[in-house]
Amino acid sequence: MVSFQPPENWRVTVVRHKEPQPVPLEDSLLNSLENPIAERPFSDWAGRFNDILIVVPDVTRYAGMERVLPVLLEKFPKNIHAQIIFALGNHRKQTEGEREGLISRAVYAKVPSFDHDCYDKSGLTLAGKTSSGLDVVLNSALFRADAAIVTGSINFHYLAGFGGGRKSIFPGIAGYDTILGIHGQVFKKDSPGKHASARSGVLKGNPMHEEIMEGIALIRTPLFLINTVLDDKKNLLNVFAGSIKEAHEEGCAWYREHFEATVKEKADIVIVSSGGFPKDINFIQSHKAMEHAMGAVKDNGVVIVAGKCEDGLGNTDFLRWFEYGLSADMEPHVRKSDKVYAQTAYATRLKAERCSIFFVSDLDGESVKKMGLIPKKSMEDAMSAADDGKDKVCYIIPDGSNTLITAESERTT
Repeated sequence: MVSFQPPENWRVTVVRHKEPQPVPLEDSLLNSLENPIAERPFSDWAGRFNDILIVVPDVTRYAGMERVLPVLLEKFPKNIHAQIIFALGNHRKQTEGEREGLISRAVYAKVPSFDHDCYDKSGLTLAGKTSSGLDVVLNSALFRADAAIVTGSINFHYLAGFGGGRKSIFPGIAGYDTILGIHGQVFKKDSPGKHASARSGVLKGNPMHEEIMEGIALIRTPLFLINTVLDDKKNLLNVFAGSIKEAHEEGCAWYREHFEATVKEKADIVIVSSGGFPKDINFIQSHKAMEHAMGAVKDNGVVIVAGKCEDGLGNTDFLRWFEYGLSADMEPHVRKSDKVYAQTAYATRLKAERCSIFFVSDLDGESVKKMGLIPKKSMEDAMSAADDGKDKVCYIIPDGSNTLITAESERTT
């Protein structure tokens, strides 16, 4: 908790998201399974198949599956054979302890499970080609199965609009080149720069989301989605099950309704906190709060970001992306990269070119400057530097990582 007193000439408003209450996991899950969105009840759906693949996010995308899967497997007809694939995308392999922790000791002992390998071409199958020309290559286990259950957890995603189950397929169990192509969709086709709709809270017109959904349409294996919504204490807030399209869209609409805050006008100054550990464990994590704050600040305004960053930048390779200088020089290199932190570096540079960003952290000052930000060691120092004695509109966002801020004039569906 950081305490501070803004200057008297700043007209301050604290902006928060709603606080939905936890719901009972087993009752909520069972109700969602038997009353799914745009799909037959789960017991009827599962009863048609013998071999079912369960797609589970890896250790970087917690979805509460160690509590969901034991309940889910109780609903399986006795003759069904199941196996679990961990949707690693192009992340590192997991340890046995991590795999067990993600699905529970009981499920791990009972159900065969394995990590996806996006580089192993012998284990990948071409499903088809999207209208953009992207080869949709996925783990062959998806096509050997009679059906697949796709799991995930909904949150904001600064490129695909929202995280959630369909990202467990793309990029989760996709081949390396397909992953590269999916991320490449966030850029404009006919000119340099990022597509305006490739951002948090937006599905309609979002090129990355639409490419993912077009790729999913090529999959002939029947799919059943289970999307959880969790709070910071891992409590279940809601669950959306059913069609991978309609259930995901309904879940995202619910999430946005509860975690978006709308402001009447953009502010001269925005003060944003990541929301404490672990949301500010490093810069890449703290960037989420910065991303959401940008919806609240005027062009050429000031954003003050509080993020401790005790583990540094978040990737040893991150800072080198800023050697390209301006965003225009960085863009063609990021466009070719599949590294998510390259996209984060590019997004950081764009923000720094739009407004002044004071970053209050434990990071080395020279590293902060290299990113185009202004290093400060305290909120008082940052506010003093931002205050020119004139009247200012100021928003304070205590939980920036989970709060999408949108001005009324820019709200979209």
